[in-house]
Amino acid sequence: MDKSGIFVGATVGSISVFIIFSALFIIPTESDETTLEIQNQIDEINELILTNSESKILSLTDIFEKAEPGVVRVNTQRNQTINDVGGVGSGFVFDKRGHIITNAHVVNDSTKTIVTFLDGRSYNAEIIGIDEYTDIGVIKVNADLKLLQPLSLGDSSNLKVGEPITAIGNPFGLSGSMTSGIISQMGRLLPSGSGYSIPDVIQTDAAINPGNSGGPLLNMRGDIVGINTAIQSTTGEFTGWDLQYHHRQLQKLFQL
Repeated sequence: MDKSGIFVGATVGSISVFIIFSALFIIPTESDETTLEIQNQIDEINELILTNSESKILSLTDIFEKAEPGVVRVNTQRNQTINDVGGVGSGFVFDKRGHIITNAHVVNDSTKTIVTFLDGRSYNAEIIGIDEYTDIGVIKVNADLKLLQPLSLGDSSNLKVGEPITAIGNPFGLSGSMTSGIISQMGRLLPSGSGYSIPDVIQTDAAINPGNSGGPLLNMRGDIVGINTAIQSTTGEFTGWDLQYHHRQLQKLFQL
């Protein structure tokens, strides 16, 4: 959260309380004019509070510029044969220690995992943990600290149907691609390869294609509210709706 926003909000709130307190307990000599003046001051302060709150909503361009440095491409190899073309997915920086969050199905059974950052630098990654039941994978790189730009986690429990969201990832290996849409529904159940279904899934109409898996789903403040993990399609490409699940599972499953 923006500390300057907290300071302004707290200061403005204090001023509002002071003015209201004065209006209640100080008897003016010219009551009508003084009351009107105080009311105008309160209206100006409320307008400032509203403006400050609305300023937290970012444009898609601003969100992309804020989040892109923290989104990575994840390339994998699952055998050492010459015919192994490997796989590609997405991920995002979780902390300054080099932890990267992605999907379990992106890195599961990988014999070599490579993370590529925005500037093109690549690093071998170590698989820290995989949970097939929630399709979460955690990997780690020993990268330049300047490259480790963690994305902030939002509150997915406050999402509402119709709310605009955006996804960033690497569809078909095309790095730094952004799509947008809305929350189509909440609380879906997603069948997984483990034989169990993942509960509490978010449905959105943002275009997702192979290579997006593991990338962040962001609200209009640029905070992560989910991880792109699957689509429903008859072709393997985006033709219908796709699913993301809540980031709260990260905090429950992995104590990084």
